[in-house]
Amino acid sequence: MLLVAAPAPAQNAPGAGPGGPAGAAGGVNARNRYCFNEKEAEAESEVRAGMLLREVLRRCARYDPVGGQPALDSWYKFDRENGEQLRTAVAMRSGALKRIYPNRTAQEQWDNDASIATRAAPEVDAGVCKAAYDVVEKIKAEAWQGFKYYAKLQQKLLVTDIPLCR
Repeated sequence: MLLVAAPAPAQNAPGAGPGGPAGAAGGVNARNRYCFNEKEAEAESEVRAGMLLREVLRRCARYDPVGGQPALDSWYKFDRENGEQLRTAVAMRSGALKRIYPNRTAQEQWDNDASIATRAAPEVDAGVCKAAYDVVEKIKAEAWQGFKYYAKLQQKLLVTDIPLCR
């Protein structure tokens, strides 16, 4: 599952990109107000991974009801069982995005998230669905650690999309 770029303005905003230290505790200063620290980048990857996996599984449930619906049900079960960790990631991401994009409305953020989930998800076929089912099996076997593994892979893909404090 591939991810699309985050909106470009943050990458081009003052203080974005290489240049300033993130601070000893990852705090915000004038040089890193427009970028994600490591924990925020991790939260962003978790939120995006969840949005994209859910969307792909929804599409797979329509494409392949026999295999797709059980995988989607397993995702919803994981979502319920790990809601606290997911809400923590959403809150951290939300705080970072409000700092980076202080004038963005809630509707604009909703629209951005919807575009990540729906436009970034590939068209499904047997191979895409099989890959998604494999991710779900890892998550079923390893719970939160399995999801974190998948999200970490997504984070590696985001390095050019997320303005990361340096």
